[in-house]
Amino acid sequence: METPPISAAINLVSLFCRDHRSLADWYASVFGFAEIQEVASPLFVALAAGPLALGFHHADAYDLLDIGVERRARGTTVHCTFDIGSPERVDAALATLTAQGATILKAPFTTYYGARQIVFADPEDNVMRLSSRQDALSSSTWR
Repeated sequence: METPPISAAINLVSLFCRDHRSLADWYASVFGFAEIQEVASPLFVALAAGPLALGFHHADAYDLLDIGVERRARGTTVHCTFDIGSPERVDAALATLTAQGATILKAPFTTYYGARQIVFADPEDNVMRLSSRQDALSSSTWR
């Protein structure tokens, strides 16, 4: 018998961090995201980031979640893309990212699918993208 699909939506994307408080403060400063006080704990901070929350777990959360063996995993396997609207806003954001200490991995460029993007690493070397609006994604996620 075939099982039905699970009906769900992503409401939180989280990063494991060496200093979760400091990294959350960095994202709040760069993007103006507000902290969601109701879910804060000594091991977790969440920021309101558009249609979902961006979370920051202290490294001790690996053990709390019973995934301590994953702590040594290396390499970039997940990244977030931040939609900031127009291609001009992407280009202008380069100065802010640089001034805030981001490492620019790929300066503003136009993708093969027409989005204007910057690839950067945050202060803990998490790789992220800043992007112009992608209509197919935006119409499916922004409500």
